[in-house]
Amino acid sequence: MNTNVVAQHRANHAVYSRVGASPYIVTIFLSAALVFLVQPIFAKMATPLLGGAPNVWNVSLVCFQAALLLGYTYAHLLTHFVKSLRAQITVHAGLLALAALVLPFQLSTALGPPDPVQPTFWLIGVFAISIAPPFAVISATAPLIQSWYSRSGRADAHDPYHLYAASNVGSLLGLAAYPLVFEPFFPLITQTTAWTTGYACLALLLIGSGILAFATGKGVSPMISEAPVERPIETSKTVWQQRLWWLVCAFIPSSLLVGSTTHIATEIASVPFLWAVPLALYISSFVIVFSKQPAISLDTANRLLPFTIAMAFFALPAITVIPVTFSVAIHVFALFMAALVGHGTMAASRPVANRLTEFYLIMSLGGVLGGAFNALLVPVIFTSVLEYPLLLVAVLAIRPGLRLIGKGRTRAWLAAAALALIVASVMRWTQGPDGQSILAARILILLAALSIAMSWNSKAGPILAAICAWGVGAVTNPIAGGVSERSFFGVVKIIERGDIRLLMHSGTVHGAQFMTKDKALMPTTYYAPSTPIGQLFATNEAPGAVGVVGLGTGSVACYARPGQDYIYYEIDPLVAEFASDPRHFTYLSACTPEPNIVLGDGRLSLANEPEDRFNLLLIDAFSSSSVPTHLLTREAVSLYLSRLSEDGVLVMHVSNNHMDLPKVVSRVADSLGAPARYQYFNPTPEQAELEDAHASQVVVLARTEVALARLDADPNWQILTGDGGRPWSDDYTNVIGAILEKRR
Repeated sequence: MNTNVVAQHRANHAVYSRVGASPYIVTIFLSAALVFLVQPIFAKMATPLLGGAPNVWNVSLVCFQAALLLGYTYAHLLTHFVKSLRAQITVHAGLLALAALVLPFQLSTALGPPDPVQPTFWLIGVFAISIAPPFAVISATAPLIQSWYSRSGRADAHDPYHLYAASNVGSLLGLAAYPLVFEPFFPLITQTTAWTTGYACLALLLIGSGILAFATGKGVSPMISEAPVERPIETSKTVWQQRLWWLVCAFIPSSLLVGSTTHIATEIASVPFLWAVPLALYISSFVIVFSKQPAISLDTANRLLPFTIAMAFFALPAITVIPVTFSVAIHVFALFMAALVGHGTMAASRPVANRLTEFYLIMSLGGVLGGAFNALLVPVIFTSVLEYPLLLVAVLAIRPGLRLIGKGRTRAWLAAAALALIVASVMRWTQGPDGQSILAARILILLAALSIAMSWNSKAGPILAAICAWGVGAVTNPIAGGVSERSFFGVVKIIERGDIRLLMHSGTVHGAQFMTKDKALMPTTYYAPSTPIGQLFATNEAPGAVGVVGLGTGSVACYARPGQDYIYYEIDPLVAEFASDPRHFTYLSACTPEPNIVLGDGRLSLANEPEDRFNLLLIDAFSSSSVPTHLLTREAVSLYLSRLSEDGVLVMHVSNNHMDLPKVVSRVADSLGAPARYQYFNPTPEQAELEDAHASQVVVLARTEVALARLDADPNWQILTGDGGRPWSDDYTNVIGAILEKRR
C-alpha cells in the first residue's frame, strides 16, 4: 500500500513538473487581456453619450485604475488575513461567481443621462455600477496568482515577479486586439458575449491554478529565498519610506502617460487611436523591468533619460517647429524612457514574496493618483496642457543617483547654474510676451533642467527640480497666446493671426472671424459664402426652424432670415460661452441675439425634438481625431431624417484628414433608402484670401428626391451611392476600416 502511494505521489509529481508554470502564465495572461479588452468596450459604450470627448478616455482610464486598485487591495487583504490557501481559493471562487451576475455588461441607466456641465461624476458612477464588479475581481489575478505561485513549492517560487511580465504582454495583446479584430468584425453584443465567455474560462483557470499550487506546495507559506540571506532589519520608518518611494515611482509615469497623450492630441496631431501608442509603450516598460533578463537595463534607461527629456523640451511647439511624425516620436520616446526609469527603479526595490501583494497595492495606488491628477484635477487648475512640461521635469526626481558630470564642487556649480537659469528665464519673460522672449525663456528653462539632471547627486536636486518646474509653469502658461480655457471636453483657445481670430478646440480649428469692420459678419472657414455649407444656408429662405449641431463660433447665424428660428446644439459649455461673448466673437450677438443654445450631446438633444421640425439641419460635430461615431450610425441618421420637414434637407460636414466619412455616410444612406448628394470643395486662392474659405467635404440627404432637385442643377453636386459595404450602426462601427479606405 505504501509502495502504491509513493508511486502515485511520484507520478503526480512528474505530471506537475511537466505542466510547470504554464497554468499560472496562461491565467495571468488571459486576465490581463480581458482587462484591456473591456476598457475600449466601455469607452465605446460611454462615448456616444459624451460626444466623443478625449477626456472620456482619460476619466475611463482613472476608473479602471481605481478598480485595479480595488482588486489589488482585495488580493492583499485576502492573502494577508486568510492564511489557508484552500480558504483563499474558496473565497475567490465565490467572488468570481458573484461578480458574474452583472454579465454580459451594459451601461446602467440608473443615473439617467449625463450632465453636460459636469459629466465626470456621471461617468464614474456608471462605471461603478456597470463594469466595476467583474473588472475588480479579475484585476486581482496578477498579485493573487503570483502569491499562490510563491506557495507552489517550485524551484523559482521565491521570485514570482517574472509572471508580471506575462500579465503585461496580455495587456498589450488586449489593447491591440480591440481596434484590429473586435471592433472591425464584431458587433457590440458579440464583443460583450465574447468577453463573458473569456471571464468564464478565466474563472476555471484561476481556480485550477490555485488547486495546482496547493497540490504541489501543500499549502506552505510563501517562499522568501532559496537560501538564508543577510538582510537589513526593516524598521517602521524605513518601511514607510520604501512605500512612499514606490508610490512616487508609480505616480509620475502614470501622470506623464496621460499628460503626454493629451499634449500630443492637443498641440501636435489629432489622429485616431494615437493614444494607443503611448499606452502600449507604457505597458511595455512593465514587461521589460519585471523580466528576468530585461531587454533594456535600468542603468541604460537612466543615462538616456536626461537627453530624451531635453529633446522633448526642444520639440515643444513654442520652441521649434519640426515634422509632426518626428515630434510625436520624440514625446513618445521620452515617455517610454521615463516609464522605464520609474518602473525600473520601483522594480529594483521590490520586496520579498511575502510582501508581494503590498507592493502591487501601492504601485496601483500610485497609478490611480497619477491618472486622477490629470483627468480630474488638471482640467480645473490649468487652462492649457501645462502639466506635460511640469511632469517632464518631475521625472528627474525619480532617477537613481547617477553622476554624469563631475563631483563635489562641479555638481554644486551646476546646481547654482540651474538656479540662475531659472531666475534669468523669468526675468526674460517679464520683458514682454513677444516671440523672442518666449523662445529665450524656454531655452533657459531647458538648460536649467539639464543642469539639474547632470548634478542629481546633489542634495539640492529635489528642491531645484521643484523650482525648475515652477519656472516652466511661469513661462508656459502665457505661451498659448490669446485666451485659453479648459474643460472636460478639451482645451479651447482663441488665437489671433493677422486680421483673423480663430477658435481652436484641442488642436482643431472650430471657427474664425475677421476683425475688420467690413468683414466682421461674413462667415468664414467651412461656412464661407463660396463653400457648400455657405451656399446651402444662403439659399435657404424658408421660414421655420434651422438646427445646427456643433456651434463653433456661430458663424452660420449670419445666414438667418426673418421668420427663421435657429437652434444650436453644443456639447462643450466652454465653446458656447466663447461664441456667445461679443468680446470674442460677434456672430451670435449681432445676427441671432439671445441665441437658443441647447447644451448636451447633439443626438440625444435632437431625440427630444418633435418630428418634422427642421427645414435645414446641419450636423457638424466631427473633428480630425475623436469622431463621435454614434452621430454617423444608421440609427442616428434615421433620427435626423425624422426631424426634417417633408422638403427639408440634412447637411453633414464630413471633412476628415484620416477617415473616409463620405463612404460611411453613403452606406448608411443606402441602408435607409435615403437619397444623397456629395460635394468636395477646394477654394481658389482668391476665395481663401477674401473669405478665409477652407476645403470641405459635404453630404446632403433628404427624405425624398424632390427635396434635392435644386442641387441637381449644380454640377458640383454628385449623386452619392453606397458600395454595398456594411453600414455603421449603434452596434457596429469600423474606424480602422474608414482609415484604410481614406489611405486608398
